[in-house]
Amino acid sequence: MQISPSHAGGRIRRAARRPSSAVALDIGPDAIVVLQLAGGERGRVRHAIVHPLPAGVVADGEVVDADALTAELRALFSEHRLGRDVRVGLAHPRLMVRMVELPASLHGSDLDSAVRHLADDLLPVGLDHLIVDYRRLAHGRGDAGDQQRILMAAARVDGIERLAGALGGAGLRVSRIGVSGLAMLRALDRPPVGDDAVLYVQAGALTNVVIAERGEPLLVRAASAGSESIAAALAERAGITHAAARERLAAVGVGRDGRQAPSDGGDVDGVAVLQAREGLRRVIAEIQSSSGFYTARPDARPIGAVVVTGEMAAWPGVLEALGEELHLPVLAAARDGWPQGADDSIAPHRLDVAMGLSLAGEAERPDLRPARAGRERAGGASTRVAQVACGAVALLAAAVVYLVVVANQVASGREELADLSGAVVQAERQAAALKPYDDFARAAVARRDAVATVAGTRFNWDRTLRQLAKVAPDGVWLTSAKGTLTPTTQVDGDAPDGDTATLRGALPAPALELAGCATSDGSVPAYMDRLHGMTGVTKVGFSRSERVGKDGAAGGACGDGARGARFSLVAYFKPSPSQVAAQAAAPAAAGQPAATTPTTGGTP
Repeated sequence: MQISPSHAGGRIRRAARRPSSAVALDIGPDAIVVLQLAGGERGRVRHAIVHPLPAGVVADGEVVDADALTAELRALFSEHRLGRDVRVGLAHPRLMVRMVELPASLHGSDLDSAVRHLADDLLPVGLDHLIVDYRRLAHGRGDAGDQQRILMAAARVDGIERLAGALGGAGLRVSRIGVSGLAMLRALDRPPVGDDAVLYVQAGALTNVVIAERGEPLLVRAASAGSESIAAALAERAGITHAAARERLAAVGVGRDGRQAPSDGGDVDGVAVLQAREGLRRVIAEIQSSSGFYTARPDARPIGAVVVTGEMAAWPGVLEALGEELHLPVLAAARDGWPQGADDSIAPHRLDVAMGLSLAGEAERPDLRPARAGRERAGGASTRVAQVACGAVALLAAAVVYLVVVANQVASGREELADLSGAVVQAERQAAALKPYDDFARAAVARRDAVATVAGTRFNWDRTLRQLAKVAPDGVWLTSAKGTLTPTTQVDGDAPDGDTATLRGALPAPALELAGCATSDGSVPAYMDRLHGMTGVTKVGFSRSERVGKDGAAGGACGDGARGARFSLVAYFKPSPSQVAAQAAAPAAAGQPAATTPTTGGTP
C-alpha cells in the first residue's frame, strides 16, 4: 500500500493558484479529453481536444486494452505536438473514497499510520492490492475531542498499473493521478446556498456524485450508470449504431414532458425515450443512495441544491425529471471563473474534469500514482550515494566471509573429517532413540491443524440474523432468506423466492440469498446500503428488481394486488482464512480463472 507524505500545512484549500502547464487527460469510455492551459496567473486555454476512442479500450472508467490506449495516445500527442507531462483523472465503480475522522493532534508519520490502519479496517480489499492516499479537510470538535476530517481514496493496483503502463508506453510522464469527482468539484462554481450542502452530479458516460459542505468534499462516488450504457442498450434494442443511438438520445431525451409516456414505443424515438427514462432511473437511484448515506451522519447539513453537469444534463426533460424525483432545486452547472480560449465547438461539460485537473495546485491530493514511481522521483543524489555505499559494504563483507571460510577449511579439514565420522554414528543412535517422540509430536500437530481448520470455517449466523432483522427500512420486507457458507452448501427446504442461484456462485464465501418486496423502487437501493452496514458484509450483489401490481398484476409472494417492487439480492460476507486459502488454491489446481466478483447494480 502507498501512503503519500503528509503536508505540513494540513488542509488543502481551494484558493486560487497558478494554473499548471501540464496536459490534463480525462480518459473515458468514449473519448480522451485533453486540456492544456498556458502560463500566467489567470491562464488561458492553449489546447482543448476531444479524441474519440474505439469501443472496448476503456470500460466503466477502467483501462481494458492498454496496448490500444497506448497507440491512441501516441497518435494524439504526435498530431497535436502536446507536452509529455500529464495529469490524469480517475473515476470508476471500483474506486473507493471514504471520509473518516481522526484526532486533530495526529500529523506526519503518525497520521500516515492511522490512515493505514483505518484503510485496513474499512476497505474490503487487502492493502497489498491497493494504492491509498488522503487529503486533510477541516478540523472540528466531536465526542472524542478535537477531530480532523480525512478524505481517503483507494484504487486497485492492477487497474492503476494498466493505466500507468499505457501512459508510459506512449512516452508520457505522469505527474498526478487524481480523483475525477474532486476535479469536477474544483472546476464548477458553488451555488449561493449559504451553509447548506451542495450535491454535484456529473451525468456523463459515467456518473460521478460529490456532496460538499462549504466547498469541502465529504462524499465522492462513481457509478457505471450513464449515457454510454444507455446508448449501448438503445443501439442493441433498436438495431442502430452506437453513434446513431447517442444522437437520438440527445435529441429526444426523456421527452419534453417527463411525466407523460410516449404513445408509441415502436419507432426509434419512442424506444429512445423509454431507454433514456430507464437509464435515468438508475442515475437517480445512485444519487438517492449517496444522499441517504450522507444524511445518515449525525452532523450532516441539509442539502440546499443539486448541481448537474454532463452529457445527460443537456437531454430534453432530464433536469425537470431530476427535480421531480429528488424534491430539491436542480441547477445547471456554472463555469464563470474558467480561463478564456476554449474551442466553442466543444461542450463545456466535456472539459469539467480536465479543467479541474489543470487548476489544481502542484501538491493537490489525493494522488494515486504507483508507489514505485513516487519513490523513484523522491530519490536524489544522497539516495544514490547511500545505495552505492551499501553495495560496497555488502561486497566487502562477502569477501571477508569467503576468505575466513576458505582459511578454516584448509587448516582443519583433516581433523573435522574424523570428528564428523564419529558424530554421524552418534547422531544415528540418538535419532533411533528419539523416533517415538517425533511420531507423537507429528500426531499432535496433525490434530491441532484439524481443530484449527474446523474452527476457521465457523460463521456467526446468530449475530448475522439479528442484524438482518434490524436493517430493513420501512416499506421493505423479506419473503425468503437462505444463508450458506459456500455456493455448494445444501440447505433443506424450498429455494429462496428469487433468481439468485447464478449470483450466489460468484464468490466462495458466506452469503445470504434474500428475496423480498418493497412499497417503492427507491427503497431497494436504501436497503442495499443498509446491508453494507452489517458486520462482515463485503459486497451486495443485485440479481433482480421488478415492479409488481402495475396494470393490476398480482403481486405473487408480495401479496395479491400489491403495488411496489419485488427484488432478489445476495449479501456476501468476509470469508474465513481457510475459505480464502481454498478460493486461491481452487482455480490454480483446476486450471481455471478465479470467480468473477458480482456487481452491486442491477436492471430495475
